[in-house]
Parts: sequence; structure tokens; C-alpha cells
Amino acid sequence: MRRLVRFTLAALAVVTASGLGVLPGGTGVAVAQPDLSASGVVPVPFSQAWRRCDFSKFEYTGPDSYGRVFSQFRVAGGELVVDVQMATGVPNTPYDVRVIQLPRASAAGCAAGDPGVLAATLFTDAAGGGAVTVRGPIASGATGVWASVTRPSPMSQTPQEFYTTDFIVSF
Repeated sequence: MRRLVRFTLAALAVVTASGLGVLPGGTGVAVAQPDLSASGVVPVPFSQAWRRCDFSKFEYTGPDSYGRVFSQFRVAGGELVVDVQMATGVPNTPYDVRVIQLPRASAAGCAAGDPGVLAATLFTDAAGGGAVTVRGPIASGATGVWASVTRPSPMSQTPQEFYTTDFIVSF
């Protein structure tokens, strides 16, 4: 019995010291969002998460594709520049690329041409690879930016393929 108590206390001490314990307020590691003003180029990976215009995730939509998307965000000449590269996409296919500046309301649209949205089309080659550079003005009052790559569905409003940045890049 005494050995079990000592083992339990030792395990509890390790969990608490490592920050894995459940405490009000949390004890996890804080990670700052990348900031474009602090560095020249910010590399940003994508994942298969479908998001609303305010960067919140849609529920019950999971990954169903195999593309790998990567981007680099930077500011050049007072403009926002985003280089997007895709590998293993559907060959010979157009993808819609949108760069969405925040803050924006969840009800606000983020289609091509909407305020604070930069858009371009990425075309894949016969091997499923492609790249595009999206550039445009930084919206007044913008504090962050994220990107979305989608392949529209002819039969649904849900895209056949969707990739979004894993985090918001701050200005």
C-alpha cells in the first residue's frame, strides 16, 4: 500500500511539473503568433480545416484529400505578398486561393472582391503541383491575415477540397 501511495505521489508530481495537469487557468506553454513586422518572411503551413471568414472552424467537416500546401507571407513595398505552393493536388485543376485580412465579422463575406480579401487562381500541372503569388493592399485597420485554398464542388456549396493556414499571421 505504501509503495502504491509513493508511486501515485511521484506520478502526480511529474504531471504537475510538466504542465500536463488540469488546473484552472492552465499551465501550458504560450506560443506567440508570427508577426510580419518583426521578420521579413513568415512560413505558414496549411491543414485540411474548413474555416469561416473570421477563422473559426466549421464543425463536422473532415479531411478528404491529399494535397500538401505551404505558403510564405511577407510585406513588400507596402503591399501584402503571399506565395502559395501546392504539391500532390489533383492534376490539371484550378484551385481558388484567398488571402483574408482580419478582423472581420463571421457574417461578413470573404469571396474574391470583398473588402480585405485578395484572390488568385492556382493551376496545378500534370503532376499535381502548382504555385501562385497573391499580392495586394493591406486593408485599413487589419491586424492579421490567413489564407485558404479550395477546389469548388459543382454539386455543393462545400468545396471538394479545402486547405487553410494553421494560424493567423499578425501585422
